[in-house]
Amino acid sequence: MKIRLIIALILIAVALLCSAIFFSTFKRDWVTETTPASGEARYNRFFALEGILENLEQPVSSSVMLGRVLPLLRPGDTLVIGDDVGRINPAQAEALHTWVRGGGHLVLSPSISADREVPVLDDLGVLQTGQKREWVCVKLTAGAESRPDAQTTPLCGFGFHLQPQALARASTVIGDQAGKGLVFARVPEGKGVVSVLGDMDILSGNHLKNAPEQQFARRLLAPNFGRGHSYLLYELIGNSFWVNLFVRGWPALLASLLLILGWMAVRSERLGPLAPAPAAHRRALLEHIQAVGEFLFRRDGGRSLHQLACEAVRARLHRSDPASTMLNDQELYAWLAQRSRLEPSHIEHAFRSPANAAAFRGSMTTLVRLRSHL
Repeated sequence: MKIRLIIALILIAVALLCSAIFFSTFKRDWVTETTPASGEARYNRFFALEGILENLEQPVSSSVMLGRVLPLLRPGDTLVIGDDVGRINPAQAEALHTWVRGGGHLVLSPSISADREVPVLDDLGVLQTGQKREWVCVKLTAGAESRPDAQTTPLCGFGFHLQPQALARASTVIGDQAGKGLVFARVPEGKGVVSVLGDMDILSGNHLKNAPEQQFARRLLAPNFGRGHSYLLYELIGNSFWVNLFVRGWPALLASLLLILGWMAVRSERLGPLAPAPAAHRRALLEHIQAVGEFLFRRDGGRSLHQLACEAVRARLHRSDPASTMLNDQELYAWLAQRSRLEPSHIEHAFRSPANAAAFRGSMTTLVRLRSHL
């Protein structure tokens, strides 16, 4: 008994010691892990920016069709183009220039198309072409730079150079115009504004999680913020979905067509010799009745069949007209002749027992006609 008590005390002591060690070293900590983007966030680079603007109660929408957005643009609106502006045709470039001069705010990036003729850049006349482009990074700071806890983030992109006239009237520039180039510039154009970014990544994806990027995005959209609608073009598609499906998706359509044709070939009937024609449909009951009739006719020359047919006619007549039971043979023949429009002599001959096969056929034909008129 004492040994069991000692063992129990030892186990309790060990359990208490392990619990004390666990709770003295245990620390609850929260860990935040970024999961891969899903849904619209995977293909819409401005998905986070759109959500931020919606939280600020700023009217905003994202699209991929510039042709559908152009008729909706009004003075005071903002248009952010996050794709290659070289895909904008001359007619759309002229419409954008007219809209900007009327009070619109256009945000674009020449990082892809600055070294070739681009209609929208040529119409605006803001950038210099033929300049060597280098990667430039400038540090952005959230709040006062003198504060020790101020957050900083780099604003990077391919440097660009402004035209002298555009540089003279520019309200904001970030970078070195004489050196590697600028990473951001805001140039008034008529009643509107053109904002040029070296790269759109600062407005894309997870870059807007930090305070400096959020403040920069707010300053970037400041000219028309709260005045009109903000349109975010995360991709430029010149044609509709169906046109792109047939123009760019023809390999998938061709593969689908081949699969359908193969499935039809597998499921269809094989070609080969003609199969024998199926046997003609037989009415077994009618054949049995015909065989019974032939048997009865051979047994007594058809007299029993004739008697059955006569009884069937009389029974049908009595059911349709019970008063006919009071008529004698001659009166019955006359009444039947009136109903069937036959001669009374033919009807009388039909009710007589047939003497031969010809008389049997004639009597049966007349009885059938009589039965059909009752």
